[in-house]
Amino acid sequence: MERKQTQMILGRRLAKDSPEVKHFQRKSSVVPFGRDGRAATNFTCWTADCPAVKADPTLVFAKCIVVGGSMDTQLELEQVDPPARGTFTVAPTDVFNANELIEPETVDDIGYLPHTNVACVLDVLKSRFLRSIIYTTAEPLLVAINPFKDLGNTTDAWISTYRNASKPEMLPPHVFKTARAALEDLEGYKKNQSIIVSGESGAGKTEATKQIMRFFASASSEVRTTIQDTIMAGNPILEAFGNAKTIRNNNSSRFGRFMMLDVSSHRGIQHGSISNFLLEKVRVVSQEANERSYHIFYQLLKGATSEMRAKYHLRSLKEYAYLNGKNGGCYDVPGIDDKADFEEVLQSLDAMQITGSKRHSVFSILSGLLLIGNVSIEGKDAQGVPDAAYISPQSEEILEEACQLLSVDDAALKKEILVKSTKVGPQVIEGVRTKDEAKTSVLSLSKNVYDKLFDWLVRQLNSLIDAPDGMPNFIGILDIFGFEVLEVNSLEQVLINITNEYLQKHFIDVVFDMETKLYQAEGVPTEALEYTDNLALVGALCGKNDSFFALLEDACLGIRSTDEGFCGTILRRLEPSGFFLESRRDKRLKFIIRHTIADIEYTCEGMLEKNKDFLRKEVMDVMKASTDPVTKALFEGIEIEAGKIGKGTLIASRFLKNLEEMIGIVAQTEAHFIRCLKPNEEKKPLGWNGSKVLNQLFSLSILEALQLRQVGYAYRRNFSEFCSHFRWLDLGLVNSDRDRKEVAQLLLEQSGIPESSWVIGKTMVFVKPDAAKELSILQREKLMCFQPLIGVLGPMWRKVLLRKKMARVIHFLTRLESNARRHLEPDSINISPEEREALLSGMERPRNPCVVVKKRVEPERAPPTKVLSLSRARLSLSKELPRNYAASNEALDVDDTMSVDTDAFLRLKMKRSPNENYLRQTALARLKERRPSHVCMEEAYHVWRSVELLFREPLSDKRLQNICTVIRNDMDQHYGFFWQVIINRTPNFGMAATHIHGSLHVVEQEGMYRDGRQFLFHLIMYKTRKPRKEEIRLHERAAEKTYGICRKRDFSGIVRVMNSKVPPYMQKDVSYLIGMLFQRYQYTRDWTNFATCIQSYLIGRYSEPFGGAWNVVAQEGAFFLSRLWTKHSRFLRVEIDFPALAEQASSEPCPGCPTPVLTVVCFEACAPDRP
Repeated sequence: MERKQTQMILGRRLAKDSPEVKHFQRKSSVVPFGRDGRAATNFTCWTADCPAVKADPTLVFAKCIVVGGSMDTQLELEQVDPPARGTFTVAPTDVFNANELIEPETVDDIGYLPHTNVACVLDVLKSRFLRSIIYTTAEPLLVAINPFKDLGNTTDAWISTYRNASKPEMLPPHVFKTARAALEDLEGYKKNQSIIVSGESGAGKTEATKQIMRFFASASSEVRTTIQDTIMAGNPILEAFGNAKTIRNNNSSRFGRFMMLDVSSHRGIQHGSISNFLLEKVRVVSQEANERSYHIFYQLLKGATSEMRAKYHLRSLKEYAYLNGKNGGCYDVPGIDDKADFEEVLQSLDAMQITGSKRHSVFSILSGLLLIGNVSIEGKDAQGVPDAAYISPQSEEILEEACQLLSVDDAALKKEILVKSTKVGPQVIEGVRTKDEAKTSVLSLSKNVYDKLFDWLVRQLNSLIDAPDGMPNFIGILDIFGFEVLEVNSLEQVLINITNEYLQKHFIDVVFDMETKLYQAEGVPTEALEYTDNLALVGALCGKNDSFFALLEDACLGIRSTDEGFCGTILRRLEPSGFFLESRRDKRLKFIIRHTIADIEYTCEGMLEKNKDFLRKEVMDVMKASTDPVTKALFEGIEIEAGKIGKGTLIASRFLKNLEEMIGIVAQTEAHFIRCLKPNEEKKPLGWNGSKVLNQLFSLSILEALQLRQVGYAYRRNFSEFCSHFRWLDLGLVNSDRDRKEVAQLLLEQSGIPESSWVIGKTMVFVKPDAAKELSILQREKLMCFQPLIGVLGPMWRKVLLRKKMARVIHFLTRLESNARRHLEPDSINISPEEREALLSGMERPRNPCVVVKKRVEPERAPPTKVLSLSRARLSLSKELPRNYAASNEALDVDDTMSVDTDAFLRLKMKRSPNENYLRQTALARLKERRPSHVCMEEAYHVWRSVELLFREPLSDKRLQNICTVIRNDMDQHYGFFWQVIINRTPNFGMAATHIHGSLHVVEQEGMYRDGRQFLFHLIMYKTRKPRKEEIRLHERAAEKTYGICRKRDFSGIVRVMNSKVPPYMQKDVSYLIGMLFQRYQYTRDWTNFATCIQSYLIGRYSEPFGGAWNVVAQEGAFFLSRLWTKHSRFLRVEIDFPALAEQASSEPCPGCPTPVLTVVCFEACAPDRP
C-alpha cells in the first residue's frame, strides 16, 4: 500500500492536471544549458529514475552527477549516493535540484534552502533526523519527526532554557520555542493564539501536545494552582478513555480535541476549556488484528482489586467478546504497564473530583458495556419473520447483569432490542426485529453509551477549569489527524479529510496574510501575490446546496435510498465541479475526490448506515430512566422524535456544525502550526523510510507550504546577506565601503535581469524565483573562470593554514616531549659494547658466541594477558618478542645459513646494562626529533627498546618487513589496540593518518644492509580506531568536493594497479582519483596533503558503518611495508611513473626501486576488536 501511494504521489499514475504534478514534473535548473544545447557537467542532482531507487523504493531519490554527453532532451547521470557503476539517461523533467555544500545541522528553516523541491526537503530532514535533530522549521510550520526514543530534549532543563532565553530567536526549532512564541504574542499583542498539531497516527501528536502543556504549566515553582493541576491531571484520563493500541501506534489518540487555555508566563495555566470530536466509537465493539480497544478496559481488568472485581462483576480479558475479535485479542503492549497506568487514572480521577458514587458509576458503565457485548442474539421463525431475533436464557442472565450495572430496567431494554414499534396515525404497531437489526441495536447502544461517557468526562473536566467570567485571551491547542488514506476509505475518512481541507484553507489564508504584511512593511507591491486556494473544493464538499454533505443528508432522510443510488447521485450532480470523479475499479459503489494533497478513493458501501448511527428514541428513553445519576446524565438534553430522523441529527451534520464552530474560533486567532511525521511503520528508533515520509510531506501540506512561499518574490534576504551570497558577481564592488543597499541594487542592475523581477525594499532585497535562479547561474559562470587557479592556490593556502596551526601548538608539544624525556629511566636503553657484540654474534653465529654471559636467575613471570593496563605493561619487552622474531625469520629469510639463538637473545634482552652512559645520549638525541609523537611514555619506551634490539643486525628486505610484524604483534598484545607499523626509507613520505588516529608515533633509526651500506629509517606506528561522527561529516564533505572534478582524462597508462582487494568499479574510481591528484601534487611533492585528499574521499564514499578507517600511504620509490593489508578486507596498491624523480635520483638507487615511481597504498584498517 505504501509503495502504491508513493508511486501515485510521484505522478506516475496521475492525470496531467493532478495536484502533485506541479511538484515533480518541472524542468530542473540544476543543469544550465548553453546555446549549443549541451548541459554543464559535474553538477549534483536528484532523481527517482535510477538503479538504487528501483532496487529499494524506500530511498525515493538518489543523488547523481551530470556527466558529459548530456543534452537538453536527455541527461547522462552517474549515481554517487548510494554509489553505483556506470551511467544512465533520464529526462530533464525527472531531475531535481540538489543543494551543495550545505550542513544539515545549520539548516533550521528549510524554506531558506537554495532549492526546496521534494528531494532536497527529504534529504535535509533525513540528515537532521539521523543526527537526532527531530525539529525543523518550514515557516510557518514546525516539522517534528517522531524518534521513537527518548532523546532527553524535553526535560525541565530544556524548558528552562527556552523559557528564560533572552534571545529565543537564536535557539534551534522546538515545540517549546513554538509554545513560547504563542505565549509572547498572547501577552504582547493581547490577541488570541492557536497551535495546530496534526499528523497521522503514531507521529507523536499526543506527545507534542503534552510537552506544550508542560511548557505552559512550568511557571515559577512557587505558583501552584488547583486548576493547573486539574488540567494536567486530565491528560491521563483523556488518554485512557480516548487512546488505543493500533498497528501504527501503541498509544494512538482516537479522537480530536481543541483546548483553550488561559495562560500566563508567571502564573502558568489559570483556566481552560476542552472540546472533543470524532471519537472512534466503532473501536469499542471491534478491532483489527493486533489492535486493542481503549486503554481503560485493559487497565480496569488488570489493575482492579479483588474487591472491585466482585463489585463490578469483572471477568478475565478472554471472556469479553468486545475485546476478542475474529483473530483473538491483543492484551499486552510493549512499553505499556496497564496496572501502573490504572493507578495513575485513579489519582487523576481524584484530581478531577470524580470520587465516591461518580467513580462507582464510571466503572459500572464500563463493566456493563463489556457484558452487553457477550449477549448472544439468535434467529428463529416467529410472527411470519423467518429470522426473528431472540435472546437465549443464558444470555438473558448476562443482559440482566449488564442492566444491573447500568442501573436500567432489563425488561424494558430487552423489549427495545427485540421489538420494533411503528406509529401509524394514532396507533402504535409492534413487530419483531430481525436478528441483524437486533445486533445492530446492541452495537449502537454500546458505541453511543461509551461516546456519551467520554463527553461526560470532558464536561466534568471543563466544569472545574472553566473561567467564571470567560477568558479574555486564550491559547488554543488543536490536536487533529492529518489527511488519511487507507485501503478502504469510508465516512470516517471523509470527515477527517474534510477537516484537513478546512485547516488547509485557514493555513493558506495565514501564509498569505503574513506575506501581505511583509510586503506592506517593506513597501513592495502586493499585486505580485497571486495564488489559488481550495475554497471551491470546500464549497463542493460542505456547501448548502449541491454539495457532498447536502446529498448525504438527503439520502439518509430518504425512505428508499441505497448506497448504490447515493454513489450515482454524487457523480451525476457533483462531477461537473471537477472535484469528483468516478472510480475505475468500481463505478457502482466508489468515487474519487480530488483533495488538495491527492486523489482519494471512497466507498459508499455502508456510508448511509454509518451516518445514521445514533440511538433510537425508545432506547434512549430507557437509558434516561436509569436510577444512576451519571448514566442518566449521559443523554440529558438530547431530544429525538420517535421513528423520525430530523435534519441536523445525523452524524455528518452534527460534525459539520461542530467543525464550523471550531474553525470559526481558530480563524479569529493567530495560528502556529506543528506537523508531526512518522518516519517508519516498525516504530524503530531513528529508523527512516523515505517513501513513508514522502507521503506525509504531501498529506500534511508541508511541501504545499514551501510552494506557497515561492509565489511573488520568493527570494528575500537583507542587504548584507544578499551581497555576501552573490559577491562573486562583482567581488570588487562587494568588498568596497559603499552602502550595502546601494551595492545590492548595483549587482541586480549589472546582472541584466529585468527590473520587473526584483524590488529593493526598506531592509531587504526581493527577487522572483526565476530571477534568483538566473543570478545563481551567472555567479556559477563567473566562478568557472577561477577553476584553473584552484588546483594551485588550494594546496598553497592549506599549507599556510597548517603552518599557522602548528605554530600555535608547537610550544605545547615541545614541553610535553621534554617532560616525557625527563621521566624516562636513565638506564632504560643503555647496552654495553660487550652486550652489543654478543647480540650480533648470537644472531649471526649462535654456535660460536664470542662472549659468554653469566646467567642470572630470573623470577618466573606470568605471561601477559590479551589486554593489560598501561601500568602493568612494564618497561621491558615481552618474552614472546624474540621467539616470534626468530620463528618469522626462519620462515622468511632467504639465507639458510642465518639463524637465531633464541635463548641467548632472550637472556641478553632481559639483562640490565652495567654501563649507564652508553648510548644514552644517542638514544635521547634520536627521540628529540621533530616528528609528531602522541603515544604515552610507556608506549614510547616499549617501542624504543624493541627498535634498539631488533635493528642492530644487518638487514635484508624480508627481515626488515618481519621486524614490523614482530613489533606490531608485541604492541597489540601489551596495549590492547590494533597497531599499524610502517617502515619508510625515503625522505619524501606522505601519510594521511593524523586526521583519524590520535596515537601516532614516529621513530628515526639507523640501519645497515648486509653489504655494509647504512641508511636512515622512519618507523611510523599508530593505533587504529573508527572515525568520529564529526570526522565522518568532514570527510563526506571533502568527498563531495573531490568527486565534483571533471572526469575527462584517462590515467590508465600512468597509474598501474599492483595489488588489489576492492571491487573493480572502486579500483577504477580510486585509480582515476589518484592519477588526477598526482597531476596536481607532482611539482610541489606535498605527499601528505596528497594522501589526505585520497583518504577523505575514501572515508566519505566507501566507509562502512562497522568497518575501520581508511588509511593512505604515499612514498617516492620503493616501499617497505609489513603486513599492511594482511588483516584487511579491502586494500589497493598502485604505482605511478614519476619522471621528475629520475632527475633527482641518487647514483646508487635504493634496493627494490629500479625505476623512478610513486607508490600509493590505500587500505581499510581493521576496527579495534578490543577496548
